[in-house]
Amino acid sequence: MWDCHCHLADSAWDNLPERLDQARRQGIHGWLSCATDIDSWERQKQVAQLPGVLIAQGLHPWWAHSGNPQSIAKLSAALPGAVAMGECGLDFYRAPDEQSRQQQTQLLRQQLVLARQWGLPVVLHCVRAHSALLHELEAYPELGVMVHGFLGSIQEARQWLRRGAYLSLGPHALSRADLMKHLPLDRVLVESDAPSRGSSLLDVLAVARAWKQHQPLQDDHFEANLCRFLGIPQKDLGRRAP
Repeated sequence: MWDCHCHLADSAWDNLPERLDQARRQGIHGWLSCATDIDSWERQKQVAQLPGVLIAQGLHPWWAHSGNPQSIAKLSAALPGAVAMGECGLDFYRAPDEQSRQQQTQLLRQQLVLARQWGLPVVLHCVRAHSALLHELEAYPELGVMVHGFLGSIQEARQWLRRGAYLSLGPHALSRADLMKHLPLDRVLVESDAPSRGSSLLDVLAVARAWKQHQPLQDDHFEANLCRFLGIPQKDLGRRAP
């Protein structure tokens, strides 16, 4: 199984290789590690050397104040070796005023331009901003997108599915039987989002088990969907795992 969204470059980790070995013993063999802030980009390159780790590079909307021409140039320089752009997006819960929302939107637009230039799919953070984010993506119909940590309504899920998005559910969606019963299985992913809000790399197992209670799934189901999102043949993804 692959954890389709986590943050292995987070400074909160201690003895990361040992934690990955522990996860492997539980059946988790790969991770898509997503960047958050500028300082994480170099650490992302380091964790990409670990067996089974793929990386996405981006600037999270919580750090929109860091967006400037210099940081965007630095992000572009950090993209070689990345398989996706992200984590980026909009978080209007954290941006209650119009000025901060515009700041987030400007940063998102700059990253979407980079994603197009580099031919990368995009890992999205979306909180209370589904309509605005879908609107921004209208100019980039060719970009593959994943909405990570999806907790939206069925109606919002349908809007994303019409866009062609993949929806990734994490530990905070364990109670969302409505999503697990009705989302199309060819567009779903699972994640731990670790170490966000104290989550563990092993939490992705509970999410996968919850899915299997509602719809039949093969062991490599989420791995196959991740490959389609990233545009990577599944045999090549398998080579990344130890």
